[in-house]
Amino acid sequence: MVKRWHPAPLSLALAALVPFAAQAADGAGIRPAIEITRIDSPSISPDGTLALWREYRASVDRNDYEVAWLVAPSDGSVPARRIADAGEIEWLNGFPLASSAQWTRDGRTVLFRKIAGGQVQVWRAATDGSGAAQVTSEAGNVRDMISLAGGNAWLLGFGPERAAIEAAEQAEYDSGTRIDASVDPQRPLYRGDRIDGRWASGRLQGAWFEQGGVIAAGKPRLKVLGQDLATIRDATAEEARNYASRPRSLERLQDWYVALRQPSGDARGIAVVLSKGLSWRLAVINAEGQELARCKAVQCKAARARSVVWAGTDNALIFETRNRDGGSTLARWDPASGQVEEVFQSSGERNGGDNGKACAASTRRLICVASSANAPPRVVAIDLASRREQVLRAPNAPLENPVIRFDRQVWQDGAGRTFSGYLALPPGHAGPVPLFITYYSCEGYLRGGTGDEYPLRDLAASGIAALCINRDPGLAGGGDNVEAYRVAASAIAAIIGELSGQGRIDASRVGMGGVSFGGEVTAWLAMHTKLLKVAAVANVMVTPTYYWFNAVAGRDVPAMLKSAWGLGDPDTDQAGWRRVSPSFNADRISVPLLMQLPEQEYRANVELLARLQHAGKPVELWAFPGEMHLKWQPRHQLAANLRNFDWFRFWLLGDAGSKPADPASWQRWRDMKP
Repeated sequence: MVKRWHPAPLSLALAALVPFAAQAADGAGIRPAIEITRIDSPSISPDGTLALWREYRASVDRNDYEVAWLVAPSDGSVPARRIADAGEIEWLNGFPLASSAQWTRDGRTVLFRKIAGGQVQVWRAATDGSGAAQVTSEAGNVRDMISLAGGNAWLLGFGPERAAIEAAEQAEYDSGTRIDASVDPQRPLYRGDRIDGRWASGRLQGAWFEQGGVIAAGKPRLKVLGQDLATIRDATAEEARNYASRPRSLERLQDWYVALRQPSGDARGIAVVLSKGLSWRLAVINAEGQELARCKAVQCKAARARSVVWAGTDNALIFETRNRDGGSTLARWDPASGQVEEVFQSSGERNGGDNGKACAASTRRLICVASSANAPPRVVAIDLASRREQVLRAPNAPLENPVIRFDRQVWQDGAGRTFSGYLALPPGHAGPVPLFITYYSCEGYLRGGTGDEYPLRDLAASGIAALCINRDPGLAGGGDNVEAYRVAASAIAAIIGELSGQGRIDASRVGMGGVSFGGEVTAWLAMHTKLLKVAAVANVMVTPTYYWFNAVAGRDVPAMLKSAWGLGDPDTDQAGWRRVSPSFNADRISVPLLMQLPEQEYRANVELLARLQHAGKPVELWAFPGEMHLKWQPRHQLAANLRNFDWFRFWLLGDAGSKPADPASWQRWRDMKP
């Protein structure tokens, strides 16, 4: 629900946990899953002959990521080569953001924003691998880079000067901070957010929990980088018209929410995916927001377009939807004629990587990141004429053909709603086994569901069936979340009943864990059903502390809680809070609850911890320094996964769960049992 990140030294307890776990017989697959090579940001050279993408791999030892740009011929004739260090990942509340690279017209050089040393500058890299170098040395960080004249010049948007930001942070440190709507009480006041590669003082800017720095972003300073990659000058008014700021959360176009936006960079317009309620629309608009074309074909109405990209220089768009197998269907829409034709269909996903962006497209080929529940990410090229796919790079060979495999499940609840997910059963299982469930999103190669905090494959290897369930589509912009919880509970009850009736799982030993909306659903089931034996969450809960933290004059949170959850003031709306808030339901929550939260979300859950402790319920709360919403630091990811692994084995398998990663925790949990 809430978003939220500053590394701190690993505690002695966790430092001891990491090397032990790396050698343990149980949970041996957790670390390799964390250190998987992830792929995103594909693009194609102007002549279509070269493919470019970014790879990043976590290192638990360094608590960091190795990030690089790679290039390969788009026909796969030569293996990929590394052409540049890509700097740091830009994280938004723990989500990795794509990094758009720009090509020179001759295709010999790519330009990219590089986060390094606490600043963001433009760098260039030769596509033949001969070297990379810094291009700009501006006092402010580069926010955006937009190609002009087909790669003859580049429009650059710069933020406030770094020295001014640091001075403003120090001034607030020295004089104190006035608490207003820009201050999130759950974040450290001084340099507790990771912004542009440095620990900065974060402030709320925009809707909900949209983050920013102490100096309001405002309009960027626009400059133009010349074709010689050396000359930088102020942009003309004509050039400045090409600037399009990044979309903001909950951005609206008339009465529709803007889910996706893809500018063509020229007169073709801006492709948008719009949402309203449960309806979706694929359209092209101009800079003023006027609709130029709308896709009315059945392919655009049957399913939501999850990504969209302009097909090179053609006046056409490639968009991705999901098919009945849970894989990608890629289709081409011609806005002029209105015609739509399917160009590729797969049982796995084909997109721009973990961040859900689009494949790169030229007039002849697509460059995509391919993955599925059982196949780790790899780079593929799809020929639009032959519809054939070719692998350009597969960096995760050790994770291919896993022993633990997921099978797609499709079922209906009592109301006739259809749900889907993926189930992994323990190898050689005989008779009903315990079941672990996580609910929200089961995208790509399955490690732990949303946030990747629950080691699904290792749980299955230890004797616990692992099930990831995709969320039933919610209302755009946030709708009736209480009803969404009820729908989720109905789906979960239905699949538990089905698997139990087949003799595959033991319905009396079901555990559940979740992150964000998945954590909220977990709490709902713990409060309102008897389906669970044990639970875990990794996100903030709606408590009165949470409400008042976010009710300072000028915040939009109380209004959102009212419209999307039906919650009013906790002092007066007792019925609403009894229905939704775990802190009002300590008497109903009878299952052991593990909470592993980011630093910037745990404070509101201390109230829930205390209430459950006072009620004599088994509960633990752990907080991870420097984390916001999803945990992005590799050591924290490892620690959280290992603790979840121990927690569910302990409560679902007992001493049959074999050797714990942390024996001290195992003993502490024994003491919690009645």
